[in-house]
Amino acid sequence: MKAKILLIIVIALSLFSCKGGSAQQDRYTKFDSLIDNGKGIAFGDERDIYLFCDKDNWEALSPFIQGIIEQEVLLVYPEKYFNLIHLDISEFSAYSKYRNLMFIGDLESSGAVSKHMKESLAPDFITRVQQTGGDLFVAKNYATRDQLIIYLLASNPLNLKKVAAVQNDKIFDILLQRLVMRQGYQAYQQKVIPAHFWEHYPFSMQIPDNYRLYSNDKEGRFLSLLYRARRQEREIPDKYINVYYEEMDEEDFGIEWFMEKRKELGDKYFEGDILTEETMRKSQTRLAGFDALKLMGAWINEKHMIGGAFQSFAFHHEGKSYIIDNVVYFPAGDKLPILTELFAISNSFKVKETN
Repeated sequence: MKAKILLIIVIALSLFSCKGGSAQQDRYTKFDSLIDNGKGIAFGDERDIYLFCDKDNWEALSPFIQGIIEQEVLLVYPEKYFNLIHLDISEFSAYSKYRNLMFIGDLESSGAVSKHMKESLAPDFITRVQQTGGDLFVAKNYATRDQLIIYLLASNPLNLKKVAAVQNDKIFDILLQRLVMRQGYQAYQQKVIPAHFWEHYPFSMQIPDNYRLYSNDKEGRFLSLLYRARRQEREIPDKYINVYYEEMDEEDFGIEWFMEKRKELGDKYFEGDILTEETMRKSQTRLAGFDALKLMGAWINEKHMIGGAFQSFAFHHEGKSYIIDNVVYFPAGDKLPILTELFAISNSFKVKETN
């Protein structure tokens, strides 16, 4: 995968700047609403969740709350989206300006966390919990410019266990959505590749302009863009965003076609990359407004003795099947946060409507 890239990058350096002015190369501002610039900076790692929950409640809830938040994804090795850090409520003032806070309690408990929640939450939310038995409440940017606070409150310990079991998937989705937005916000702190670049494709994307052309096979309907630091270092990842499309009947589209085509692309365009079957996960998701199939796992290249992680999305729309593919090469660190960033960028994919 890493061979022949240098020449391609040199050519691409002029490709993205040869046409168009600033009007064609603006920032992508979709994620700017994430930040409240009128407030102070947020502390803590984006993947650390600081939890406040009384001991008795946590003993009952930890098996499924901790299990869903710290679920592992097998890539090159098992990785987690989030780390859950359980704190005593006495430490709240020291962590009140951290990015991710979570409070779990109930109205009957005399524990310090439950008492804090009853005293700090709005009366109408307390009333709603009394009427329904329990609820989930989310506050954003309360104390800092980028903050997510999750409150899970129930009327009593039994209802808390029931509500937590119902809401645990939603809690993870809220955390993951915020992480994607944060990664997207950081990725788009610069201009994007000019609009004229996409003139001859049936789609467009908002790709930061520090990505360079890696492969552009128009006859093969394959495009690959690469981010690589100008000074190659193990501490900085290589990131690929690839798109393939072909005309086909919808009945021919499916997981079997998707898997075979993705294997073919790896062999053809990345010098023999192989997807490792033992790590591959198949699922369904949403991407760029489309219901999509998803593959995720590890890749290896025996020729160059390297490997990394990937995620691929496929969907069919108006007579064409599309594959949007993300690849990471990063021997020095975790791949999952980078795949999350590439997902945020890939969500900008837009099919050009035909008249």
